[in-house]
Order: sequence, then C-alpha cells, then structure tokens
Amino acid sequence: MGTYILRRLLQALFILVGLSVVFFVILHITPGGPCAAFEGGGIAAAAKQQACVTRLGLDRPLVAQYFSQMGVYLHGDLGQSVSGDSVSAVIAQKLPATVLLMGSSYIIQQMIALPLGVFTALKQYTFFDQAFTFLSYVGLSMPTFWLGLILIFVFAVQFNVLPPGRVEDVTIPVFWTHDWFVMLQHQPGLVLGDLLRHLLLPMTVLMVTGIAGDSRFMRGSMLEVIRQDYIRTARAKGLSPRVVIFKHAFRNALLPIITNIGLYLPALLGGAIITETIFTWGGLGWYYITAITTSDYPVIQALSMIGALAVLLANLLTDLAYAWVDPRIRYD
Repeated sequence: MGTYILRRLLQALFILVGLSVVFFVILHITPGGPCAAFEGGGIAAAAKQQACVTRLGLDRPLVAQYFSQMGVYLHGDLGQSVSGDSVSAVIAQKLPATVLLMGSSYIIQQMIALPLGVFTALKQYTFFDQAFTFLSYVGLSMPTFWLGLILIFVFAVQFNVLPPGRVEDVTIPVFWTHDWFVMLQHQPGLVLGDLLRHLLLPMTVLMVTGIAGDSRFMRGSMLEVIRQDYIRTARAKGLSPRVVIFKHAFRNALLPIITNIGLYLPALLGGAIITETIFTWGGLGWYYITAITTSDYPVIQALSMIGALAVLLANLLTDLAYAWVDPRIRYD
C-alpha cells in the first residue's frame, strides 16, 4: 500500500507540473490582462500601462515568467497579487469559509443521500419511490445560480428570515479571525447562531443537486446488489433483513458510490464558486471570481493549482477507500 501511495503521489506531481504549464499558457494567451485597464487613454495611460507591465514582469519571455513563478512556489510561497497582497495570506484568510461551506454541505448531503437511496431501492415502484424519483429529477434540473437567487428572493427579500449573503453579520468580526474567536468565547450562542443563519441558504443550494444525484446513484447500485445470488443465499439462511441489507448489500453497493463521490468533488468546487459569488460568501470561490474579473494572474494560477491538487488527492483517497470497503482489492 505504501508503494502504491508513493507511486500515485509521484504521478500527481508530474500531472501538477503539466497542469501548471497549461494554466500558465491559457492565462497569458487570453486577451486582456491585469494592465489592460490603462489601454486607450493617451500618453499618461500608456505610461501607466508600461509601468504596470514592468512591475509585474509581463515584458519578459513567457518561459522566464513561468520558471520565475514556479520558483516562488518551490519556496513555499504563492507570490503576490496584482494589488501587492500576499496570495498565501489571503488564501489562508478565506479558506476556512470555503471549507465550512463545502464540508458541511457535503457531509450532510451524504448523510441524507445514501440512506435515502437505500430506502427507495427497498421500496421500488412504491408511491414514495415514484415521488422521490420525480423530486430528484427536479433537483438535478435546477441550475445552481437560479436556485440561489430564488432562495434569496423568498427567504431574504419576501419573508426576511435569513440573510442574503456573507459569512457573518456586519456586527460580528470576520469569520475565523482572532476577534471572531474572542467573541465566540464570550457570546457563543450569538456567534454560532448567526453563522448558522448565514450558512443555511448557500448550503442548501449546494446540497439540492448533490442529494438528488447521489441518492439516485445509490438507488441504482443497491438495486443491482440486492438481486445478486449471494443476497438470496443470505436471506435463505434466515439472516435478518437488517443484517442482509446493511452488512452484505450496503457495503458492496458502496463501491460505485465511492467513485461517484470522488468525481463529485470538481463539481462541488465549481458549484461553490457560483454559490459563493451569489451569496458574496467571501471564501476562495469569491476570491477566484474577483481575480478573474481583474485578470489577476498570480491569484488565478495559484487557485487553479490548488483546485487541481484537491481533485488529485480526492482521486487518491477514493482509490484507498476501495480497499477499505472491499478487502479483496489490494494495491501491493
């Protein structure tokens, strides 16, 4: 197992190097750029544009720019944004908000989707199964941005029971900072209650499509497993339905679900970007969109690399989960 993990990590390293080249080239061949705002404004604007190009090193050959940026990465830094801020510091500040949103929505999503998929498989063709099939198709067909705007309109505008955006109220310090923890220590009910209120709408947006898709996938996998001969044998031996379903069927039905869960991470990252933008969540997704609108090359490159690394690690964890669920799978 250790040899397999080491081999996968080395493969991931080569993939990251290749992706870094792709990201870098795409960024620099795209029209515009961080200094494009000074174009077409006369001699003074041209001078400012040239100063911007020189300061960012955009007048150097692309190969030199690439190796310069990779050299910064090798030193454990992500460089500076166009505005001069440390990219590493800003990411460290905004990462907890994204982890909170994605992590909570993903955990609750699986806690609902997997049992729901099992239950609908056991109740195949009943009214509940047909009703849930209809609702799941509705959930899968709803775009994330549309659902987010609808929830904001209903709960924040019409009924005014939930906030329309941000991680915290304006009267509470920025999430995960020292002042936030100080206030959490003195007023935990107020701080956690406010955080939950702000979390409900964006978390719901991320969960709706995920629950619909994962539960349908679990249903199909469970239906395939419970029709196998070894399940009939287990039932014929007189084992209780609970043992047959949760000890024999459920574990084997999880194998394709693990693949689906691993592949869902890129979609979750994309959905988080859209959701954070709609709700001005203030996490990495919001930071990424802001960087794109301003053509902030260092930020876009750094966040793209972090996203690629997260996907590669998710695939590795998925493969390791196979061996945990099915002891017959070995990577030695």
